[in-house]
Amino acid sequence: MVIMASTSLMRAASCSRLQSFLFKGFASRRSRLSSHAFSSTSDENTVMVTIDDARSTTTKALQMIGWDAQDASLQAEIMTAAEVCGNNQGLVKMYQPTQMQPAPNAGKPFVERSTSNSVVLNANQAPGMLAAVMGADKAIELCTEQHNTIAVVCTHNSSTSSGQLAFYVERIAKRGLIGVCLANSPEIVSPAQGAKAVFGTNPLAVGVPQANALHPFTFDMATSAIALFGVLSSKAKNEPLPPNVAYDKDGNWTTDANQVLNGGAIATFGGHKGAGLSLCVELLAGALSGSAVVGMVEKKTAKSWGHTIIAINPKDLVDDFEQKSAAVIQAVKDAGSHVRIPGERSMKMAEDRRKAGVMPIPRQIWESIMHTAEHGLAKTS
Repeated sequence: MVIMASTSLMRAASCSRLQSFLFKGFASRRSRLSSHAFSSTSDENTVMVTIDDARSTTTKALQMIGWDAQDASLQAEIMTAAEVCGNNQGLVKMYQPTQMQPAPNAGKPFVERSTSNSVVLNANQAPGMLAAVMGADKAIELCTEQHNTIAVVCTHNSSTSSGQLAFYVERIAKRGLIGVCLANSPEIVSPAQGAKAVFGTNPLAVGVPQANALHPFTFDMATSAIALFGVLSSKAKNEPLPPNVAYDKDGNWTTDANQVLNGGAIATFGGHKGAGLSLCVELLAGALSGSAVVGMVEKKTAKSWGHTIIAINPKDLVDDFEQKSAAVIQAVKDAGSHVRIPGERSMKMAEDRRKAGVMPIPRQIWESIMHTAEHGLAKTS
C-alpha cells in the first residue's frame, strides 16, 4: 500500500492537537535536489526511489535536524523497513520534519530499574522508535545471554510513537524467541458509542519463529477499528471512511474524517471485544510501563508513551517449537484458498521491492526528505 500525499494534507493540521502533533504544517514543497536515484511513476504523486537511497537520505535528513549518526541511522532503518512493506508508519513521519526533531531536553534512553529477568527503560524523551528497539534488544539479551525463559522490558517517557510494532517483534523472533509488544498512545479512541475518547489506537504485535521459512510469523494490529493515519489519509484524499469505524463529536457514526478529527473519536474494532483488548493494552503498556496513565493525566499533553515488550525462549518449554509453529501456520493456510496469513502480504511486498531495489514513495514526502537532508529545517524559497 502506498500512502498518497496531496496538498489537501495542509488542511489536516488544524483539526486537533494529536493530528497536529503528527501532521502539523503540511504544505507542498518542490525540491531542487537532483542527485538522488529516483524516477517518476505513472502516478504523478509518487516517485520510485532506491531503498538504499531512501534510507541513506533519511539518515542524513535526521542528522540535519539534530540527531547523532547512530540515532539517525536507526530511526531511518525502522521507517524505511515500514515503507518497504507498505506499512503506513514509514517515511510519512518525515513529511513534517520539525515533528521529528529531538524533544527539548531529550537524551539517551537509560535503564531505570532491573531484576534478573526484567528491565525498565526511561526513554528520556527519546522517540518511541529508539525506546522500542532498545527494549527489544534488552529482552533478547535477558533471554539469550542471561538465560531466562521469559524476559519483560517496559519503556516509558518516550516523546513520540514507535511506528510499526512488527519491526520489534520480528527482531526478537529472528533470534529464535517469541516476541510480544504492546504500546499505548494518546486519547483518540472511544470504548463505546457516545463515550469520550480514553484509549489510544493501542497496537499490539506478536512475532513467532517458524521452521523452513524466510521470515518469522508476525501479527501487528491496532485495537481501534481504523488507524489514525487511515483517518488522516481519508481526509487528505477527500474520501469517506468505511462505515461504523468512527464517531462525530455527538457520538453518532460518521464517515466524514473531518468530523472525527474535530471532537469525534475512532471506534474500537469488534465492539466490546476490541474495547477489552484496548483496555488490556492500556493497563499493560500504560499503567505497567510507568508511562502516562489515563485517569491521572491527559496523555496528549504528558507525552510519555509506553511499551511493554516480552520475550519467551520456547526451547525451555517445549521441543521442536519452530516445527510445530510452522505446522500450525501451514494448516491454517491449507484450510481454504481464501485464507491469508497475517503479515504474509506485506512480507511478499517487501521481498518484491528488495529484489527490485526500489519502492514507491509519495512525491511530497520524498521532496521533504531531500530538502531536509540538504538544508535542514530551512524553508524552501
